[in-house]
Amino acid sequence: YNAEENVHMSEEISESIPKTQRQVWIDAGISVLLLAVTVLAASQVLSITEIIVDRTNVSGSLLGVLTLGIASALPELTTALAGVRNKEEGISLGTLVGSNITNPLVGIGGGALISTYAVPIPLIKWDLPWEALTGIILWVILWLNKGKLGRKESIYLMVMYLVFVIFRSYLFPVDF
Repeated sequence: YNAEENVHMSEEISESIPKTQRQVWIDAGISVLLLAVTVLAASQVLSITEIIVDRTNVSGSLLGVLTLGIASALPELTTALAGVRNKEEGISLGTLVGSNITNPLVGIGGGALISTYAVPIPLIKWDLPWEALTGIILWVILWLNKGKLGRKESIYLMVMYLVFVIFRSYLFPVDF
């Protein structure tokens, strides 16, 4: 922990806080506009995904998993890359690990809050144990490397994802 850097960061943050009511309304308007753009873009992605499922022999579940995986990973990946670029590796790691907690808990919990959710058996038998194993392996890698994640370890993690997708599609082809 470096107190001087923290003070510097606090000054940067305080400079970006809106100081007038007009600036607050402009920021709120931009936020609402960006939310609307996000909803429209998500609707387009869903429509295109449905067309791909209808016109190809690709399973809707597989395409859904890939689309959702890419869509949910892009903000975290962007934040992680910005953190690395700005030499703020803690932001990168916090974003990636935090999303591993937030996405499943809020996604599943929020969905179940809106409507009763029957968890598919492949999720219970394969996805959740794999997620737990991946989390443990990541924790061990970080523990042994004193919190550092290098290229070699990153390749291991990417290979684990590839293995997950291959085995998941082989073991549960109907659902995938």
